[in-house]
Amino acid sequence: MKIAGIILAGGLSSRMGQDKATLLLEQKTLLTRNVSLLSALNLSGIFVSGDYQGFQCIKDIHPSLGPIGGLQACVETLFEDHDAIFVLPVDMPLLTKNECLTLLQQFKQFHQGVFYQQATFPMILALTEQLKSYLAEVVNSSENKHRSLYRLIKTVKLQPINYQLENNFRFQNSNTPQEWADCLETFKALNETKDQS
Repeated sequence: MKIAGIILAGGLSSRMGQDKATLLLEQKTLLTRNVSLLSALNLSGIFVSGDYQGFQCIKDIHPSLGPIGGLQACVETLFEDHDAIFVLPVDMPLLTKNECLTLLQQFKQFHQGVFYQQATFPMILALTEQLKSYLAEVVNSSENKHRSLYRLIKTVKLQPINYQLENNFRFQNSNTPQEWADCLETFKALNETKDQS
């Protein structure tokens, strides 16, 4: 099965006040870190939903529609050559290979797609005609509510996966300067714990 890795990095980062993809953690941008993370999963290709030099990018066909717009462009582009997409947001810096591998393992059982119910992303979506048609329909809808991720999950019947409660912090987003500061604090504490063990 051919699964393509997708990093959603096409947002406006308006709440952050700067491009989240270019934020630095241990001298690497969040975008570069996510490419490395997905590369470690042996997927059939890594693509960036957005426009960044030096990466395999897929630009939105319908700009300014949030994650749904990015997903629609990726599905249209990758539909013929891939069976599924592994979708990761660029602003989840505490995620590790373990969470990604668990999701891939669950996808073997739930072929329509899977996601962590605590966080929505990361998710794996099977590239089906139903998904393609649904996304084509909602990007052309005048109703914003039609473009919600929750509606997508319900429509294509993605399987929610539970994760260990003590590791919920792995799904922490960095949408604002405060959330980014919190992520940096958590990251620092994790490294200190690792150094002591």
